[in-house]
Amino acid sequence: MKPYIAFIAIAAAQTVAAEPMEEIIVTATLQDEQLHTLPISITVISEEDIQTRHAQHVSQLLNNAPNVNFASGASRGRFIQVRGIGERSQFKDPLDASVGLVVDGIDFSGIGLAGTLFDVQQVEILRGPQGTNFGANAMGGLINVRSNQPTSDVEGSALLGTGSYGSRQAGAVLSGPLSQSLSGRFAIHQFVGDGYTQNNFTGTSDTSDFDELTLRGKLRWQVSDLTDINLMATYIDADNGYDAFSLNNTRYTGSDEPGHDRQQSKGLVIALHHDLSGMELEASVFVENSDLEYGFDWDWSNAALSEIRGGENNVRQRHSAGADIRLSGGEQYNWVAGAHFYQRDVDLAYKDHWEDNYGFYPSSFASRFNTDRKALYGQVNLPFTDTLELSVGGRIEQYDDSYADTAGVSASPVDQLWGGRLSLEYLPTDNIMVYGSVSRGYKTGGINGQAAAGADSIANPDIAAFLTERLAFISETLISYEAGVRASALDDTMQYSLSVFRMNRDNMQAKAWVLFPLADWKSYLDNVDDGYNQGVEFSVTWQASDVLVIDAGLGLLDTELGSLTVQDIDNFPPTPVNQSNRAQAHAPEYQFFLAANYRISDRLQLNVQAEGKDDFFFSNGHDMKSDSISLTHVTLRYQLDNYEFSIWGRNVFDEDIKVRGFYFGNNPLNGWINEAYYQLGEPRTFGLTARMKFH
Repeated sequence: MKPYIAFIAIAAAQTVAAEPMEEIIVTATLQDEQLHTLPISITVISEEDIQTRHAQHVSQLLNNAPNVNFASGASRGRFIQVRGIGERSQFKDPLDASVGLVVDGIDFSGIGLAGTLFDVQQVEILRGPQGTNFGANAMGGLINVRSNQPTSDVEGSALLGTGSYGSRQAGAVLSGPLSQSLSGRFAIHQFVGDGYTQNNFTGTSDTSDFDELTLRGKLRWQVSDLTDINLMATYIDADNGYDAFSLNNTRYTGSDEPGHDRQQSKGLVIALHHDLSGMELEASVFVENSDLEYGFDWDWSNAALSEIRGGENNVRQRHSAGADIRLSGGEQYNWVAGAHFYQRDVDLAYKDHWEDNYGFYPSSFASRFNTDRKALYGQVNLPFTDTLELSVGGRIEQYDDSYADTAGVSASPVDQLWGGRLSLEYLPTDNIMVYGSVSRGYKTGGINGQAAAGADSIANPDIAAFLTERLAFISETLISYEAGVRASALDDTMQYSLSVFRMNRDNMQAKAWVLFPLADWKSYLDNVDDGYNQGVEFSVTWQASDVLVIDAGLGLLDTELGSLTVQDIDNFPPTPVNQSNRAQAHAPEYQFFLAANYRISDRLQLNVQAEGKDDFFFSNGHDMKSDSISLTHVTLRYQLDNYEFSIWGRNVFDEDIKVRGFYFGNNPLNGWINEAYYQLGEPRTFGLTARMKFH
């Protein structure tokens, strides 16, 4: 492939001896720990890596981690899959995420537009169930975003950037002491762009535009030598367009009602840390309020072309709050014990309409979903010898949900679930850690509100009976077996990790769709047995010399969907089909990442990245696939004292990327036959960025 020519040339140029690499501290575990001591599969992406990639959102980094994928179906890739586990969309029904998203201690799981990246210290991507740490929202894994902290000295930075497709950005940071015991940090960033769609009906190129504002403020109060209090406030306002699908699968759309993808979120966190002479007390409280609006032109055309028009709009108001308190201590036996409380309310107001030559047919729907969760958790490390240690952790969680909608559907599922982790770590040398673990993750059950509300309206009795049998789904549990090695080599200039895993899924929650009659979608979650996810993950970072750093990652994944029955809409009426031997949706069999950062001179650096993934199914309900892809990104950075200038390009060979796919009849011009429709991801983009820092 083309990028490897650059990698070979860069590697051949390095001749200078390398120095040991800096240590990385991970904050997503129960206690802050050094990366090389963690017996888990994790990828940590630093602030420098984020800036080199010129990423605006978490989804633009996910391909850097083995076996991590995402689905768009929105302005950003805000639905994440880890090792094949994770949601791909949300329409009418409530959503409990299988992969968590936490930003500075605020749980934004399921509303991924919050994953903006300005002034972010690092992004931690944890793979596999995090049952002890995070419970139901992290059965598949966790994305932990941590922004920079207030500093003891005055410092700041400014950012200006421009790029193709009308993109522009500006940002500023100011940090430093406010008094002898109080320090603060404030960051503001605005990103705008026209997007990558040309709407031939409206004659504009900004119907899929980006308009994203991020504000963060932090205070750190050193109350005494034993106590400190941290406060963080965030405001995120994303007002993006969404006009991504066309009847001919190009970037030229004909929608007369272009959609939108909006999120306005406010969050506040207060965290306390207190030293209790031999023990540590940590307590935190967060609140989050979000106004969400997601709408689209579902006929992807206009009345002049197809003699129909239709669209839908989903408005959600979400309010959540959480509290966590924990004690930790121990000299010989390190331990943590804590309690967690979480409450969330989501109100949906949905409107839909269909208009043709015979009339205008509006519809509306509303629902409320509340969840209350309480959990107790703990972990203890038991060293048998200086080189052998056993770690045992567990969590018991009770959830109490309630759901009601204007179609008369209501339910109050209640359950008590548990998860945890048992791991054994062995240090054969100072530079090698070998581990094996067994983990149990879980996800709450719920109700298929859309299927329950629509079962009676289906004229076909077989389809109505099919949906009636799936009005509710129960909780899923996952048992993960993992073995791995984490090591350093070549005088600590190389760090690498290798893991193999097998995850067995009991009552796996698998999403599918029914489309009957024409354009009447009914989605549902079904519990199936015999599903599994297994694979291999490898990552390496090599400081090859003082001028060259190489990063690489590889993920191999094998999945099976289990005994899921779906409706084959290529038959009329639809007929049941068993998908038991098929791979799970959004689970590519391989992914890779390779990057070389070469310092040409004291002021000039070149970074070349290549990433790719195998094709994968878009849905459990049909057999349409993405294409396999291989992308190349390049950045040239020039540093002059406190200034930095970058010329960058992403997807420089302009490969088409299919990031979401559907299969149904949506085109009246070809007789409404069932066919595949794709949303295309970011094309080739170039830009210029300038940064200024001061101390």
